[in-house]
Amino acid sequence: MPDTVISQLEVFVQQRPVLTASDGLLGGHGFDLGDLRETLVESFAAEGHDWCEIGDSLHTLSDGDAEIRLSLLEDGTGWHADYFPAGWRSLQHRDVPADRRKDVVAYTDRAHALREKVLEVEDLRVAAAAGGARAVDDLVQHHLHIADRLHEAIGDLHAALLAQDGDLPPWAHAFLYQEVEELHMVREFLSSAVLAYHHGSAGHRPDTVWGGIAYRFPTGTIDLIPPTD
Repeated sequence: MPDTVISQLEVFVQQRPVLTASDGLLGGHGFDLGDLRETLVESFAAEGHDWCEIGDSLHTLSDGDAEIRLSLLEDGTGWHADYFPAGWRSLQHRDVPADRRKDVVAYTDRAHALREKVLEVEDLRVAAAAGGARAVDDLVQHHLHIADRLHEAIGDLHAALLAQDGDLPPWAHAFLYQEVEELHMVREFLSSAVLAYHHGSAGHRPDTVWGGIAYRFPTGTIDLIPPTD
């Protein structure tokens, strides 16, 4: 959906007006412009505000999974307000150095745009009922495309975060590890859904939802990644 003009709210940050807002941000405030104005003022324009500057954007600081962001419009006349789908004080993001946050922002926006519900066998059965084999193939190809684009995005971030000696700093390795875990989960659900659709069962699948890769047995689980200590 197109951005909504909110210049009538007369919120100014760094002597520039907040001119537009995303539909997601408006929806998060119940499409109540008064409530949105109060949030923007408290976040960016009031004394004691707590935000950081990343490139041409301002971000609130949160330990949750979303923050409010103001991005400078191309003509420099004002700000666009939206949600940034991460928190700079979260466990994954808090160790990102200030001078590398711009790279992480670009990746996070890119990856967020690719994220969908993981594919499950029931999705393929619904597609088959609606459109036959062609619909099943189209859905599988769609999710495969998502997985490939996510792989590409992680690869680009990996290249951007390499140190001069060609190694990843510890914080970057930890950050990318979590992203690769999610990529593995997407791929595993995809392959298991296809296997179950064509053969009735995907067998004993590994647990991937809560991080790590582990197989569950009646008396416990075995993690495929050995402990480091």
